[in-house]
Amino acid sequence: MKERILIGTEQQIRFRLDGNKDNDVIYDITRPLGRFLIDFEYDKEKNWNIYGLAPLRDALHTNRWKQPALEQTAGDFLAKKYLTGDPVRMYATFRIWNEYLVTREYRDRNTACDRFIEKIQILTQAFQTENVMNFNSDTGKPERFHTGSLYFRNTPAEITRLELWFPDNRRRTECVAAYSSFYPLITYYLNRLNDWGLCFRQCKVCGKYFLAKSQRYELCSDKCRKAQALQNKREFDERARENNYDLLYKNECQNWRNKINKSQKTANFPIERLEEMKNAFDLFKKEALQRKKAVKAGATSPTEFTDWLYQQSNIILKLSKI
Repeated sequence: MKERILIGTEQQIRFRLDGNKDNDVIYDITRPLGRFLIDFEYDKEKNWNIYGLAPLRDALHTNRWKQPALEQTAGDFLAKKYLTGDPVRMYATFRIWNEYLVTREYRDRNTACDRFIEKIQILTQAFQTENVMNFNSDTGKPERFHTGSLYFRNTPAEITRLELWFPDNRRRTECVAAYSSFYPLITYYLNRLNDWGLCFRQCKVCGKYFLAKSQRYELCSDKCRKAQALQNKREFDERARENNYDLLYKNECQNWRNKINKSQKTANFPIERLEEMKNAFDLFKKEALQRKKAVKAGATSPTEFTDWLYQQSNIILKLSKI
């Protein structure tokens, strides 16, 4: 399950989808389905407005001597976003800078600036949506985007329009395109994922979200599957080691009980010695339990514990002799 993101003019993209690899586009990437929503920018602090748009707006209202510093501030912020390699951020930075360069050529700077800010804010407004990857936390199923939201009620219909293409005659490829806003893409994407019955899952190894055909999938990639298999083997080996030293401890306890019971049945066995054996057994069990806890906590090794167990055998052996 893959998604392909292309950035360019309509003609460039149509040529590329027809198989013309020599045709230039700004960006072309194929990646796992759902990354568009999973990696979507969330601008909680409104940095796109503060560091990306505000300096350019001020540059359009000031003299040419102050413009370079303001442009540099916005340029540095946009360059960092562009270099992330994320197509959503790359498209936004490209559009912002290109629209600014066009706006700078107008004589009526004030009017042109207002149009520039209005147009770009429509584009970056989606970044203030906390979670475009909207899904049911119990089932993982994507929720249909609510078109009755405040954004859609206050937005012209032409901005929310989405184009649907079928580049090939067999219609095996479905392509959707938008220009002014990311919201139509988000809406369409969530609705289609809902139609296909896919669900969002969080990988138990790396913690990243991914799309799956059902909730039984817990790992997102071969890399994480290998890591989980290695972890399972380590846990199995650890349990095997734990079971081994625990079994040795139980065997040693039974060894002490057998010798004590045998001594009790032995005629003329000293009573004082028998009491000493019982007291020694109590002390042995108490210390053994403390040492077992230390092994589980990682404070000592299983080998050190088993060596200690073997040494304790000599104590009961000496006490049981007449």
